[in-house]
Amino acid sequence: MKIKRLTDCFLLLLAAGILAACSSNDDNKENNGTDDGKKVNIANAVTFKVDFADYNAEQEVGVTRAGNQEEKIGQQVIGLGNRILAQCTLQRDTTKQLQTIATRALPDDTYTMLAYDHTTHAFCGTMSGTVTGGNFRYAGYESIEIPAGTYDFVLFNSKVSRSGNLLTVTRANAGDALIGRTTGKVIPASPQHQLVSFTMKHVAAKVKLKLTGYMSFSGVAATLTSINATDIPSSSIYDASTGTWSLGTAAAVSENITYGANPETATLSETYTALSNKDLFFMPSTDISKLKLTFTAGGIYNLNMAGANLPFVPTTPLQLDQNGSYVLNVNLIYRFLYLMSDGTTGLIDKTTFGGGTKTPIAVILSRSKRMAIALHDANGGNNINWSESIKRSNTYNFNSLGDAIFHNPQSGYEETYNPSYTTGNVTGNKIKAYNPNFPAFGAAASYYPGVAYTGSPALKWYLPSCSDFEKMLTTLGFGSAHTNWPYKWYWGLANTAFSQVGGTRIAPQSIYSGRAYWSSTEYNANYAVYVNPNYGNLRFETDMNKRVWLNIRSFAKY
Repeated sequence: MKIKRLTDCFLLLLAAGILAACSSNDDNKENNGTDDGKKVNIANAVTFKVDFADYNAEQEVGVTRAGNQEEKIGQQVIGLGNRILAQCTLQRDTTKQLQTIATRALPDDTYTMLAYDHTTHAFCGTMSGTVTGGNFRYAGYESIEIPAGTYDFVLFNSKVSRSGNLLTVTRANAGDALIGRTTGKVIPASPQHQLVSFTMKHVAAKVKLKLTGYMSFSGVAATLTSINATDIPSSSIYDASTGTWSLGTAAAVSENITYGANPETATLSETYTALSNKDLFFMPSTDISKLKLTFTAGGIYNLNMAGANLPFVPTTPLQLDQNGSYVLNVNLIYRFLYLMSDGTTGLIDKTTFGGGTKTPIAVILSRSKRMAIALHDANGGNNINWSESIKRSNTYNFNSLGDAIFHNPQSGYEETYNPSYTTGNVTGNKIKAYNPNFPAFGAAASYYPGVAYTGSPALKWYLPSCSDFEKMLTTLGFGSAHTNWPYKWYWGLANTAFSQVGGTRIAPQSIYSGRAYWSSTEYNANYAVYVNPNYGNLRFETDMNKRVWLNIRSFAKY
């Protein structure tokens, strides 16, 4: 009997201590000494205003936790094993704009509110209701009566399950689960128009998968999976008394993804993008490096992507934030081959721009012909004239572009350096690269890539012929001079061959900022052929007086 009485006394003392945490204000000076034993029924005395924080609302859009403009996954370029390279970037979704308060709307649902003593974190009561007109409306049979004091309030919807102070959200419900918290709210003994405001936040982090390429693609499908069964949290647990999160159980993830098609436009786009057919929701603190993407269908650059695996390999762990919205972009890059300053060749991943150690100086157009195109314009990017002569200068002269490109194509290397390709009308040095009367040839031959070339044999730069430029059309822009003039090409793809390794774009973004390039091909005594690599098409033009000043893009024989 004595043991039972001691146990009963202990339980009474414990209950009294818990009650005191929510009924005494002796240690709370913020109550201004108004406690007279009266309790406040907050359902009747307090208005609970509820607002809605859209994804990324608590951060400046486009700025990450580290203060950078974007969070990159894997500075290195990842080979997909089928002549396609991929570079992945995780960044805040800057396309999502905040809604105005007037248009924000919480879903119809049942909401539960919990009250806690701000200092002791002791539980003080709960009540349920709905949100109407931006206010939480008590709709149950239980209300909360508390003495004057300072409190924390937590509000959550039905997608959150409660067990005591612990609120659990599963990944299956993460996209719809909402939790709001307001802390340190003083409730006086006689509240007059007292207001408590909640900002409801998504529990989950939202991820949209995006593909970017420089050629149209369609029918792309993929599967997003976890690397193993214990990497991805399947639930998160929120301690409502303290406002802290912890991860729950882990499970394997497998999501089937399809991407929208990219219809080809009349002028061809610079880039093509496609978004996944659904948003994916993950628990906060999910490590994105624990996921991988496997393509199951589709293709780009006339190559099949099915079976290609893409693990996300950041240099440091990247964890998703609660209420954060992200775009995980996979930039699909064609495997252009580059000539390096040491005479070797390699893909972008061998260069300093793709995580390698070598310095690229030109894009290779033909390995059999040992032909490459410079990364930058010659002559410092300034225009120059072809020649001052109005007499026929080239041994091989053409009356049609078809002859110049297909029927009797000549090499710009020969027309730059071979004296037999120069007519007797030319006085002085028959090698036009060294004859001051041919400035375009001299500028092309004297191009310097900014770094010494140490390969063997020695590199020689030259003014490309009309047929040499046709090789650029087909190799870099996937175009064809066998089609109707002007020749369609993927100008954005061609530009990436240069820009992704620090070079100068060959095609403009608009018709008002175009550049025209001299070729070594002479059309007749008065004219030379020039090339206008435009946005959407490439044009060979024949009616340019040789005295007019145009740009120079050197080709190389390596």
